[in-house]
Amino acid sequence: MKVFSAGLGLVAAVVFADDNHEDKRLIALSDTNREWLTLDQIAALEAKSIGFVDATNGVWDELPLLVAQHRSIVNKTYPEAPQQQALLESIHDNVDPDDLKALLTEFVEKFPTRYRDSPEGKQSAGWIYDHVHELRANARDHLTLTVRKFEHTWGQYSVIARVEPAGGATYDDVVVLSAHQDSINRKNLSNAPGADDDGSGTVTIFQTLKLLLDEEAWAPVRPVEFHWYAAEETGLQGSAAIVKAYATQHVDVYAQVQQDMTGYVAPGSTPVVAFASDFSSPSLVTFLQRLVETYLDIGWVSRDFGYGASDHASWFRAGYPSSFPFEAARGFGNPYIHSANDTLDKIDWKHVADFTKFSIAYVVELTQEAPNGDDDDTIKA
Repeated sequence: MKVFSAGLGLVAAVVFADDNHEDKRLIALSDTNREWLTLDQIAALEAKSIGFVDATNGVWDELPLLVAQHRSIVNKTYPEAPQQQALLESIHDNVDPDDLKALLTEFVEKFPTRYRDSPEGKQSAGWIYDHVHELRANARDHLTLTVRKFEHTWGQYSVIARVEPAGGATYDDVVVLSAHQDSINRKNLSNAPGADDDGSGTVTIFQTLKLLLDEEAWAPVRPVEFHWYAAEETGLQGSAAIVKAYATQHVDVYAQVQQDMTGYVAPGSTPVVAFASDFSSPSLVTFLQRLVETYLDIGWVSRDFGYGASDHASWFRAGYPSSFPFEAARGFGNPYIHSANDTLDKIDWKHVADFTKFSIAYVVELTQEAPNGDDDDTIKA
């Protein structure tokens, strides 16, 4: 996760490009500013929390050209107000911060790094795949749970789990809940615990999936996918590849929410959900803000993040409805990310639990049939 956009003066201080592109990556700092950079120069960007996208293989530039390949930007509407309070109260009662702590502790302690090119990077993807696969044994008869590996040109793969009604969905547009599971520390690639960035989001969406499968009353009318992306930290590479594939295959997406960092509350600050105001779909964000107001005991704020902040940007670039609810308001972000100090002792488990409740509400409200079929009031895109 990169949380600040770059001014030209700041970029100039860390970029020293030339015409020799050997062993360099084409890094996009904005739609109009890109440079061929060495790994050391990319590390300098990361050290200053400057957002970027790796555009070397051309996928990032292809995404806007694929907008016409799918229907997701046309006539997407969302409920005017939350409608699933009774069902969500039942599921939310089962969100336990101790369960989230146990899961994230296992994940972080098992893999000292999850860097995309490391053996542990691939093994950590396998950990997620295996844990999701184990959930299939307890899947209810009226639901189908599948899990697959989305292979990339590097060692680490992305993991995609899909839940849909066994007899077929009423609607075919997919609800996507995502996180990235890789981590990075350019000063020492073998020591990148990434407890918050983005181990917290990884377990947030896993526990969301588990608790939904445990709830007998949840009967989705549209498919739901849970994505754990590879290689976000190296420039949104995993999500860009997946979004390209989805747009090319005409996959219709109802909504996408990215959970990238859900566990840090700065000392002395007020816990909030901070919604990205850029690279996000306004009508979807408005709906999500109402979920916070209804289901959480914390408030929300809006903030901009700049270029390449997280994987929601890949979806937005290809014209899909996307959003990014973040753990902190501007000025109160986690100062330990991308370092050996992004560790479990910095995590606020109640905050992770709140984001898990939010994620559950997002999925249920967009997939459960409205009580008495009352879904006339909508927020239009």
